[in-house]
Amino acid sequence: MSSVQIAILKAVVEDEAAGAALQHRGQTWQLVVNDDEPVVNQDHESTIQKLLERYKRFDFNGQSIQVVLSTGLVEQISVDKPGVKAEDIKPTLQWTLKDLVTIPATDLLIDYYDLPVQVSGAKKINVVAVSRSKIQPWVLALDAVGLKVSGIINLDLALIHWVDHELRTMIVSQVTGERPHLQIIAKQQLIVSRRLPAAFDLERIDAQDIATMESLAIELQRSQDFYSGQLRQAPLADIELAFNHSQIDSVAQVIATQLGMQVSTLAYPEWSKELAAGDYSDILALSGLQWLLHETAADTNADASMGNGR
Repeated sequence: MSSVQIAILKAVVEDEAAGAALQHRGQTWQLVVNDDEPVVNQDHESTIQKLLERYKRFDFNGQSIQVVLSTGLVEQISVDKPGVKAEDIKPTLQWTLKDLVTIPATDLLIDYYDLPVQVSGAKKINVVAVSRSKIQPWVLALDAVGLKVSGIINLDLALIHWVDHELRTMIVSQVTGERPHLQIIAKQQLIVSRRLPAAFDLERIDAQDIATMESLAIELQRSQDFYSGQLRQAPLADIELAFNHSQIDSVAQVIATQLGMQVSTLAYPEWSKELAAGDYSDILALSGLQWLLHETAADTNADASMGNGR
């Protein structure tokens, strides 16, 4: 079932911090809320309002919020980079995408990012598209309580800050109800992002089903071969799994045996562990906080909060 997630970091006095905390811009912060609410009848706006009402004791007015969208809410496509000035790229894409995505051109809200590593001779960009009419009510609901939207980002890109800066790794993730996804991240740059076949439901995969596990391993190996072969990059350090499965360690062990490399579960940030769900059902909300901490200048005298609409 779809859900809206919210996670809140609050600035606290260092001597009064109880449990895990982090230092950011000269202040001590603690995770004080990590919650979610199911979406009923695709009514994300009411769900967002319900969560905001639940935590109205926090002074949201003027505080920063980072929105993270799950993969199922966006359409992503790799296209040749238009040969125009930087300020003209988005207007150009607005109409060139009309035959490549299902969202009408008049309703497109798009952004793009350069691919840091490309096949020799290629000049591609990754374009992320979402329906403006779908997202706008969510932003207005946040704005109504005084929150300042720092940005809207998709989960694929937000995951880069779960990986240490010097590492090269593959993350295999799945948000409940959506197709599994694979990201290759090197030095906190997203190099490869692709959806795995819908036939793989990682939350229900049987580690003892050798045929299915072998098929999954082949899919992961293909992406690794593309990264090290066609992109000519150094081998990956490991594979990290991030999905809800009661026997995820057994799944990791089988994949490790088949591929002959280290496979483990994705480690939660230390500051999140006391309130973390532990099953990655909160990966979007916590990714928003990670992004906010790394990419924006947080107000050092106020709470930082993040909500996710799925």
